[in-house]
Amino acid sequence: MRALFVSIVALSAPALAHAQHLDASKVSVIHPKSGVDMQELLGQGAALNSARQSIARFSIAPGTEYPESYNRASEEIFIVIAGRGTVWLDGKAQSLNTGDLVKIAPGVRHKVRADANVALSFYAISAPPFRPDDYVQTH
Repeated sequence: MRALFVSIVALSAPALAHAQHLDASKVSVIHPKSGVDMQELLGQGAALNSARQSIARFSIAPGTEYPESYNRASEEIFIVIAGRGTVWLDGKAQSLNTGDLVKIAPGVRHKVRADANVALSFYAISAPPFRPDDYVQTH
């Protein structure tokens, strides 16, 4: 039994050595569209490198819409962290509020708009990680 415990500890130790922290306030902001701020926090070529998933933080100004798109292979999850808005999934509108979660399968067309009077902020998590050749903007 003792040998088993030692083996488990030995296997777990290297994984802990690869833990990393990121101060998101120090990550550059890009503007893929007027009224939209985005930070690539984790992923291929992001502030924290990951080959398994990606995380980006989006902030959308009141009344601004992020254009419709879909991913060929990645599943995407939105976690709303502030504000209100609307998400369209294959043309069907759904309200978004702080704390909501949206799961988007590959191939599902989606777009997001912040409400007219309040900004919308959310994390977009993709697995496998975001790649430009997986992203298709439809309009």
